[in-house]
Amino acid sequence: MPVTNQPVYASKAKPWLAFYDPKYRDMPAPDCTAFDYVCRQNKGHLSDAALSYYGNTITYAALMVNVKKTAAALRAAGVAKGDIVTAVSVMTPELIYLFYAADMVGATLNLIDPRYSPEGIHEYIKEAGSRMLVCMNLFYDKCHQAMRRTTVEKVLVFSPSESLRGPMKLAYNAANPDRNRYASNVVNWKQFIEAGKGASTASEPFDPDHSCVMVHTGGTTGSPKGVLLGDVAFNALAQQFAAYEVVFQRQQKLLNVMPPFIAYGYACGVHLPLSLGITVVIIPNLDPAELGKLVLKYKPAHMFGVPAHYQVLAADPRLRKKDLSFVLNFACGGDAISLGAEQAVNDFLSSHGAPYPLAKGYGMTELCSAATAAAGARNKPGTVGLPLPATVVSIFEPGTEVELPIGARGEICISGPSMMQGYYNKPDETAIIMRRHADGRVWIHSGDIGYMDEEGYVFLDSRIKRMIIRHDGFKIFPSMIENVLSTHPAVRNCSVVGCADKDHVQGRLPLAYIVLDPHCEKKKRQIIRELRAMCADELPEYALPVGYKFIDALPLTPVGKVDYLTLEGQITPQDY
Repeated sequence: MPVTNQPVYASKAKPWLAFYDPKYRDMPAPDCTAFDYVCRQNKGHLSDAALSYYGNTITYAALMVNVKKTAAALRAAGVAKGDIVTAVSVMTPELIYLFYAADMVGATLNLIDPRYSPEGIHEYIKEAGSRMLVCMNLFYDKCHQAMRRTTVEKVLVFSPSESLRGPMKLAYNAANPDRNRYASNVVNWKQFIEAGKGASTASEPFDPDHSCVMVHTGGTTGSPKGVLLGDVAFNALAQQFAAYEVVFQRQQKLLNVMPPFIAYGYACGVHLPLSLGITVVIIPNLDPAELGKLVLKYKPAHMFGVPAHYQVLAADPRLRKKDLSFVLNFACGGDAISLGAEQAVNDFLSSHGAPYPLAKGYGMTELCSAATAAAGARNKPGTVGLPLPATVVSIFEPGTEVELPIGARGEICISGPSMMQGYYNKPDETAIIMRRHADGRVWIHSGDIGYMDEEGYVFLDSRIKRMIIRHDGFKIFPSMIENVLSTHPAVRNCSVVGCADKDHVQGRLPLAYIVLDPHCEKKKRQIIRELRAMCADELPEYALPVGYKFIDALPLTPVGKVDYLTLEGQITPQDY
């Protein structure tokens, strides 16, 4: 009888496990609070540097003491198990203390982007029913407006200078006097900590159902939702990244540039490095143009950023001929990166002595930020990496429980210990994205289209909502076009979005936005001819862009992702 090739399914075969040391494959997630995990992991290393904040080094011993003082102060302020404390701030040591301290007392930190309007902040406070609001003094006026007609009773305000030392603290306070007029229910950080003296510093018993934080989705998959993430999710993520032990070593530095109000910023930028004994260099408000300067100053082995960060670095003249051999894991997440852009960054890293190419990952807020990773030598161009060792990734028929074999393209679904507990007060929407399949596993349905190769590497095409469907039913993934356009030497950046089909009542067609190298501005007509020829050679006819629109820079969302909705809104009939 002839031998037939039977389909192989990722959920059973798990080919990616061949890349991991067996000790990491079935390791149970740490069943303790996030703070207890940091303490366990750094026992015997208390004098090591945990945080670096504008020249002030905070050891692990000092971190633990400050967290316990903050927990006592929260208790003294009346914060109890089950409370939700809303915090409006950029990253500072105080916000990190609050994250772990709230966890200790059984409360949840509701993290809000300070760039929101007073009306937006008001809605998030109202939704959470917070009795206590924490904010940086720079945002007090906005927060004061926001908390009117809410449940807020007490307000804790702190300054960016709280953890500065010596002349730098004096200089900051002299240059930035606090002119806020505070209401009677406001206390500053010093008063807050003083009031906690004598209160208990003990942790509440570990509760697997407790939520450490509530972070909010950007609304790219519908209306914004509060995502509840627990201790197990944070701890499991850190533990799984420890499997990349060649890359992660105690007392390396991580440049923390992502904001605290997204899961990526806290999980990968704070808890992961602290759990592995790495020093977190806090950059509260990054100016991307200064990134190269910061890399040279701190020489970090690690950074978790978005594609735009690395494209800025690769073009920074300050880094020309500089030795970047200290760079081990500059990781790209949060948004897709085209093949051409990835190759440009890899060429830059290689030419500057970095031993590994650009690291990449894939995940979502609902997965505590990461489900896959391509780091160190476990990397492959165009991929978002291998599933983490305790995580299962497979491909399903979109919107169904029908698993597709390895190599087939469909919806990326993920099961593992870093899943969210659910959307806050939205059980129906939780049930849509978190589904228990017939195999007994709970799967997150990502809404992203991609596939897995035989080794277990995951390739991401695009979000289902970014998919362009023509009038004749042909489906076009923007990434397939972007990967071709980005390889042209004159293309600095590009993005493909759908536009209306002028010749048909329904259906959309691809239109390409192009950011040119500044030296090529006078060659636009020639470049369009070359791009058309490249696309004709490498793409099927149905996927050819109908127009090419030049733009100075791609618009970005507040967290650095390409703002596709803005691009779609800028299309005019004259563009194609």
